[in-house]
Amino acid sequence: MSRFTLDSATDFLFGNCVDSLSAGLPYPHTAKNPPALTYSAKGAAADAFAKAFAEAQEVCSTRERMGWIWPLSEIWENKTEKPMELVNAYLEPIVKAALEKKRRSRDEKSQVQEEEDRDDGTLLDHLVGKTSGEFISRDVFFQWLRKPRRS
Repeated sequence: MSRFTLDSATDFLFGNCVDSLSAGLPYPHTAKNPPALTYSAKGAAADAFAKAFAEAQEVCSTRERMGWIWPLSEIWENKTEKPMELVNAYLEPIVKAALEKKRRSRDEKSQVQEEEDRDDGTLLDHLVGKTSGEFISRDVFFQWLRKPRRS
């Protein structure tokens, strides 16, 4: 279910599916004679992305439980830095493509056509459309991703 959710979310948010369902099925360490996992290059990359994303979420949830004192547990290292490198390596090309798409559409289309196209866009397209400049768009998007959510 988590892989399906990840694929659905990345397709909706970025317009680019991670395809984590293409990775081999995981089996518990107690399974007797599990079939050999066959990984395609895309499946291995999707599995690595899913693991890094889950690790970053786990660190963020630990921080939330610790409250205001969490920075003391990470004096020597930022525990999200390593997994977020992999997540950012996946997301950077997608964000750059969205910014390029915005630049091209601004050059080629009229304002009326842009308004019509916005309804079919992704969350990333919406965020890019609401900000100006590459760094501002990237910062807004990554801040939104890292923002702690309360239920």
